[in-house]
Amino acid sequence: MKRSALVAEVTVVPMKKRHLPQVMRIEAKVYPRPWSLGIFLSELNLTESRHYYVAQVSRKVVGYCGLMVAVGEGHITNVAVDPEFWGVKVATRLLVNAFEVGRKTGVKDMTLEVRASNSRAQKLYFRFGFVPIGVRKAYYQENNEDAIVMWSYNIDSPAFGAKLFEIKRSLSDGEIDD
Repeated sequence: MKRSALVAEVTVVPMKKRHLPQVMRIEAKVYPRPWSLGIFLSELNLTESRHYYVAQVSRKVVGYCGLMVAVGEGHITNVAVDPEFWGVKVATRLLVNAFEVGRKTGVKDMTLEVRASNSRAQKLYFRFGFVPIGVRKAYYQENNEDAIVMWSYNIDSPAFGAKLFEIKRSLSDGEIDD
């Protein structure tokens, strides 16, 4: 299948325990210090404040995203995509979903941390209105890399809704980018 055709094949569904073996495989591929199975199980049990989703292509998990919601704020806990599926908008689709869930659950502002060296992710986050507001020094313990703290404000506004609509519409144009 052509990579551009994969864009249309990506679906996003709530993460279930049955997805965890595939999630753990991706986690081990993309993170030097991956989360444990126990952490994911714990997060999935916090159903009131946590929202985890997987992206699939033909039932194969190709990415995942977590959102923690507390008092009108959303925190993207993780976004990961299997490197074999980089470039087919999996991360974009997962973030669109996270913002839609956030808006439905009363989130007004979203935050996340990103590695200072991860310019590819930062570019994607800027598209969703994230701006850097600070640095967590040596946040990533395996190499003491700094994390950039980013926020996207007023996601509940009509203007942000229009931005989200445009991003979502770009998912059907066949373009590959993230």
